[in-house]
Amino acid sequence: MGEAGGSSRDTQPPSVEGRSMAVLYGSETGNAEDIAAELGNMARRLHFQTTVDEMDGFKLADVLRASLVIFVTSTTGQGDMPKNALKFWRNLRREKLNNTNCLRSLRFAIFGLGDSSYLKFNWAARKLRARLLQLGAIEFFRPGEGDERHDNGIDSIYLPWSQELKAAMVADYPLPDSVRPIPDDVPLAPKYSLELMPSSSPTSSLPSTPSAPSTPTVRMDVDEAAPRAEDERMFLASRTKSAARSHISNPPSAAEQAREDWRRLNVTFPAHSARADGSWERANGRPVDSLDKDNILTDHPEKYLLEPESPRIPATPPADLLPIPDTKVAMVVGNDRVTPPDHWQDVRRLVFHVQLTPRDRQVLSQISGEMVLTIWPKNYPEDVQELITLMDWGAVADLPLEIKSCPRGVFVDRSGATLRHLLTHNLDITAVPKRNFIRELIFFTNDKREKERLMEFTRAGNEQEFYDYTCRPRRTIIELLRDFAGVKIPFRRALDLFPVIRGRAYSVCNGGIDLKTPREDDRFTFEILAALVEYKTIIRKPRQGLCSRYLKHLAVGTEVRVKLSSSSGPALVDSPAEARRPLIAIATGTGIAPIRAVIQERAQHRGAGDTLLFFGCRNRSADFYFEREWPLYPNLIVYPAFSRDNIVPDPRTVAGPDQNGTGADFSGPLRPDDILAAVQYDANKNYVQHLIRKHAEEVGALMRRHPIVCVCGNAGRMPISVRRALLDALVISGVVANKDEAEKWFSNPENLTFWQEVW
Repeated sequence: MGEAGGSSRDTQPPSVEGRSMAVLYGSETGNAEDIAAELGNMARRLHFQTTVDEMDGFKLADVLRASLVIFVTSTTGQGDMPKNALKFWRNLRREKLNNTNCLRSLRFAIFGLGDSSYLKFNWAARKLRARLLQLGAIEFFRPGEGDERHDNGIDSIYLPWSQELKAAMVADYPLPDSVRPIPDDVPLAPKYSLELMPSSSPTSSLPSTPSAPSTPTVRMDVDEAAPRAEDERMFLASRTKSAARSHISNPPSAAEQAREDWRRLNVTFPAHSARADGSWERANGRPVDSLDKDNILTDHPEKYLLEPESPRIPATPPADLLPIPDTKVAMVVGNDRVTPPDHWQDVRRLVFHVQLTPRDRQVLSQISGEMVLTIWPKNYPEDVQELITLMDWGAVADLPLEIKSCPRGVFVDRSGATLRHLLTHNLDITAVPKRNFIRELIFFTNDKREKERLMEFTRAGNEQEFYDYTCRPRRTIIELLRDFAGVKIPFRRALDLFPVIRGRAYSVCNGGIDLKTPREDDRFTFEILAALVEYKTIIRKPRQGLCSRYLKHLAVGTEVRVKLSSSSGPALVDSPAEARRPLIAIATGTGIAPIRAVIQERAQHRGAGDTLLFFGCRNRSADFYFEREWPLYPNLIVYPAFSRDNIVPDPRTVAGPDQNGTGADFSGPLRPDDILAAVQYDANKNYVQHLIRKHAEEVGALMRRHPIVCVCGNAGRMPISVRRALLDALVISGVVANKDEAEKWFSNPENLTFWQEVW
């Protein structure tokens, strides 16, 4: 069967005339890219010569050369295209293409990924489809629209859509009688080339480092027949035969075998933990870790009772700077927790110094709207070593590799990098496994029970079980491979199977002079506010996001690669005239970060417009971010809503003495008592939407003056609730007569500029 069930049977689709297909994606977080890869594999099994790439990697002329093109795109911002599809979209929208019917030879299908909590749900896919049809393209198959808010996520729509698409492709593109589709139980040939350097050998002496095992084991079938270099083949064969003889001479006892069989057949939720939870709940009269809807983590305090962190400080990732294009070297000069140590969430304010050339500064001055700083996290050495041990890669982990082809987003020296380096810096080994990853593992285990269990996760109709095992507990790839101990992935397949580490984008939370004035040596300051992802699921070990863990231990003085860019939203403060417009800002949690940058930027212009800020958080004492700053900005009124406090403040905190009618003087150094003197309490109104309705007259007064309206923070119900409250405020304040008119008024860009950024 080859390398643990794979290599010798890898199948490269034969070339069949007239069957070329491109799967083009626009993706911000990687979900659209994963679906595109899955559709590409489906097409390869139908013997299409298939290319999977981001939209910006293709020109219109390239698209017209394919027999069929499948577009997969997410929506970002206010119905905008993802960044890696913007160039393609701009080319498609060129005015000279109008009325040309230039895409009449293109056959296409489109699948969109969206979130119905956004006002412009799946807008990117819809407008892409409309433009393609406008230019004469022929829609081969009906469009699909996935919704993250669905009980089972995107898959609820995607899976049936993809099966129907496959049936349509089989019907419209029949194969010759002599060619059959590649069965699902036969592995496809690898897409990327990863080989040992010719001068290297697994038997070469390894560096004497604690992380490199001195006596690795490599699991292979005894009758291994896959072609490879003679020295490697002999080494692997000898290792396998030794292991086989050891197993024959020391067979497991019946009890040991029974325990192992039970463990492998029960790799979903541990039944004993569920029983323990039931007993605890009966004894204490309250729930513990109650399960959420699929793929949605609820905001319940019990979720955040994390186990105390071990005093052991993990070895941090190496500080190698990767050759990432269009990035700058940034030095960490501040990494401070801004929430109390006993608060459920660790929120960090990180400060970076970035040296910019005059050309960089010119580009920076042209960025309008929200500025974004992208950081590429790394894996921790202990996780990398665990994967190497699980996969028996110790013999090759530190040998130089020759990488002839690799996925987009892998930044590495293609000649001489090691497998350990790839796993540390480029491959996301702690991600939640996707269905396509699990499907591929079937080819790399010889254990029939494991094969059957893996196949169950990927079968149509088993979406619930798949989510129960992966997304609901946020199980990682390493934890999955722990459960399926018989899976041994050949190291050559690492680039094909493991997802690539993607850069994480954070809103820059400083603006104005603070952002655009250089310090010594042309260094500029950029700040971000990062809420670290740490929580519990039914798996008792606390979950940590890859970038959250990386940022948490990022030491002052460390140099990292960052990318500076602007969001796809509107230009909010690109001129003094824009700064003079009123601003109505609604933010929850760390959504305050881009709002603060906008307020600071507006404050640099003379005569900055009036600003209403509705800010929602849990506790005044814990996460009222930038509380002491707000009174320092002119023409700013802040209405905070504390959802977890017994009493909820409803103050106006405005810069200058007695400008809010409370008698509090904010012209001098700010004292806590000064703010408390301005607080009025209303125990029944503790969310931002409640305060919007309560202060509808003030909201309406600004609405009449063509304002900028910003909504930033949590996705889900918040954006919908805020929009409804703003519509109510229009009616209450008399701007319009009823809800229907409010909808029309709010949607008219001549009345306001609306920007929403939620996650």
